[in-house]
Amino acid sequence: MLAHFLRNPRFVYRFDGVASLGLGVALMLLAPMLTQMAGWTLPSSFLFGVGAFLLPWAAFNFWVGRKQPDMGAALVHVLVDAAWVIGSVLLGVLHAKDLTAPGFALIAGQALAVASVLALKAAGLGAIRAAA
Repeated sequence: MLAHFLRNPRFVYRFDGVASLGLGVALMLLAPMLTQMAGWTLPSSFLFGVGAFLLPWAAFNFWVGRKQPDMGAALVHVLVDAAWVIGSVLLGVLHAKDLTAPGFALIAGQALAVASVLALKAAGLGAIRAAA
Protein backbone atom coordinates (compact mmCIF):
# COMPACT_ATOMS: atom_id res chain seq x y z
CA MET A 1 0.00 0.00 0.00
CA LEU A 2 2.85 2.40 0.78
CA ALA A 3 4.35 1.99 -2.69
CA HIS A 4 0.96 2.73 -4.28
CA PHE A 5 0.54 5.81 -2.10
CA LEU A 6 3.97 7.14 -2.98
CA ARG A 7 3.03 6.86 -6.66
CA ASN A 8 -0.49 8.26 -6.12
CA PRO A 9 -0.83 10.34 -2.93
CA ARG A 10 -4.55 10.87 -3.62
CA PHE A 11 -5.26 7.25 -2.67
CA VAL A 12 -4.70 7.72 1.06
CA TYR A 13 -6.94 10.81 1.16
CA ARG A 14 -9.75 8.91 -0.55
CA PHE A 15 -9.20 5.95 1.78
CA ASP A 16 -9.26 8.28 4.79
CA GLY A 17 -12.45 9.86 3.45
CA VAL A 18 -14.20 6.48 3.31
CA ALA A 19 -12.91 5.48 6.75
CA SER A 20 -13.85 8.85 8.30
CA LEU A 21 -17.33 8.75 6.81
CA GLY A 22 -17.91 5.20 8.04
CA LEU A 23 -16.60 5.86 11.53
CA GLY A 24 -18.48 9.16 11.77
CA VAL A 25 -21.81 7.58 10.88
CA ALA A 26 -21.15 4.62 13.19
CA LEU A 27 -20.28 6.90 16.12
CA MET A 28 -23.38 9.01 15.59
CA LEU A 29 -25.68 5.98 15.34
CA LEU A 30 -24.07 3.88 18.08
CA ALA A 31 -22.87 6.54 20.54
CA PRO A 32 -24.99 5.39 23.52
CA MET A 33 -24.09 1.72 23.06
CA LEU A 34 -20.37 2.45 22.51
CA THR A 35 -20.27 4.76 25.53
CA GLN A 36 -21.75 2.07 27.74
CA MET A 37 -19.43 -0.57 26.27
CA ALA A 38 -16.37 1.67 26.82
CA GLY A 39 -17.24 2.09 30.49
CA TRP A 40 -16.02 5.65 30.80
CA THR A 41 -17.85 8.56 32.42
CA LEU A 42 -18.06 10.73 29.30
CA PRO A 43 -21.61 11.25 28.00
CA SER A 44 -22.66 9.60 24.75
CA SER A 45 -22.94 13.09 23.25
CA PHE A 46 -19.11 13.14 23.25
CA LEU A 47 -18.94 10.24 20.77
CA PHE A 48 -21.84 11.70 18.81
CA GLY A 49 -19.90 14.97 18.53
CA VAL A 50 -16.76 13.16 17.40
CA GLY A 51 -18.86 11.41 14.76
CA ALA A 52 -20.33 14.73 13.65
CA PHE A 53 -16.80 16.18 13.32
CA LEU A 54 -15.79 13.25 11.11
CA LEU A 55 -18.43 14.00 8.46
CA PRO A 56 -16.91 17.31 7.26
CA TRP A 57 -13.45 15.77 7.77
CA ALA A 58 -14.46 13.00 5.37
CA ALA A 59 -15.65 15.61 2.87
CA PHE A 60 -12.31 17.44 3.19
CA ASN A 61 -10.47 14.18 2.57
CA PHE A 62 -12.53 13.50 -0.56
CA TRP A 63 -11.94 17.07 -1.75
CA VAL A 64 -8.17 16.78 -1.24
CA GLY A 65 -8.13 13.36 -2.90
CA ARG A 66 -9.84 14.57 -6.08
CA LYS A 67 -6.60 16.03 -7.43
CA GLN A 68 -2.92 16.09 -6.56
CA PRO A 69 -2.88 17.35 -2.94
CA ASP A 70 -1.09 20.62 -2.30
CA MET A 71 1.37 21.00 0.54
CA GLY A 72 -0.97 23.18 2.62
CA ALA A 73 -3.78 20.60 2.63
CA ALA A 74 -1.30 17.80 3.28
CA LEU A 75 0.14 19.62 6.30
CA VAL A 76 -3.38 20.25 7.69
CA HIS A 77 -4.00 16.52 7.43
CA VAL A 78 -0.76 15.62 9.18
CA LEU A 79 -1.48 18.07 12.01
CA VAL A 80 -5.10 17.00 12.51
CA ASP A 81 -4.24 13.30 12.38
CA ALA A 82 -1.41 13.85 14.89
CA ALA A 83 -3.81 15.75 17.19
CA TRP A 84 -6.31 12.88 16.87
CA VAL A 85 -3.70 10.31 17.91
CA ILE A 86 -2.52 12.45 20.83
CA GLY A 87 -6.12 13.05 21.91
CA SER A 88 -6.87 9.33 21.75
CA VAL A 89 -3.86 8.52 23.90
CA LEU A 90 -4.90 11.18 26.41
CA LEU A 91 -8.45 9.80 26.53
CA GLY A 92 -7.05 6.34 27.17
CA VAL A 93 -4.75 7.57 29.92
CA LEU A 94 -7.27 9.89 31.59
CA HIS A 95 -10.03 7.26 31.59
CA ALA A 96 -7.86 4.17 32.12
CA LYS A 97 -9.40 3.34 35.49
CA ASP A 98 -12.94 3.42 34.05
CA LEU A 99 -12.38 1.81 30.64
CA THR A 100 -13.48 -1.73 29.99
CA ALA A 101 -11.24 -4.01 27.95
CA PRO A 102 -13.41 -3.48 24.82
CA GLY A 103 -13.37 0.28 25.46
CA PHE A 104 -9.60 0.32 25.70
CA ALA A 105 -9.35 -1.85 22.56
CA LEU A 106 -11.61 0.56 20.63
CA ILE A 107 -9.59 3.61 21.64
CA ALA A 108 -6.25 1.93 21.00
CA GLY A 109 -7.42 0.38 17.73
CA GLN A 110 -8.65 3.58 16.16
CA ALA A 111 -5.58 5.46 17.42
CA LEU A 112 -3.33 2.90 15.71
CA ALA A 113 -5.41 3.11 12.54
CA VAL A 114 -5.15 6.91 12.44
CA ALA A 115 -1.42 6.73 13.24
CA SER A 116 -1.00 4.38 10.26
CA VAL A 117 -2.84 6.75 7.94
CA LEU A 118 -0.77 9.62 9.39
CA ALA A 119 2.41 7.70 8.55
CA LEU A 120 1.24 7.24 4.95
CA LYS A 121 0.38 10.92 4.64
CA ALA A 122 3.72 11.96 6.13
CA ALA A 123 5.57 9.56 3.82
CA GLY A 124 3.83 11.16 0.86
CA LEU A 125 4.87 14.71 1.70
CA GLY A 126 8.02 14.29 -0.40
CA ALA A 127 6.00 13.17 -3.44
CA ILE A 128 3.60 16.09 -2.98
CA ARG A 129 6.53 18.52 -2.68
CA ALA A 130 8.16 17.06 -5.82
CA ALA A 131 4.93 17.41 -7.80
CA ALA A 132 4.52 21.08 -6.88
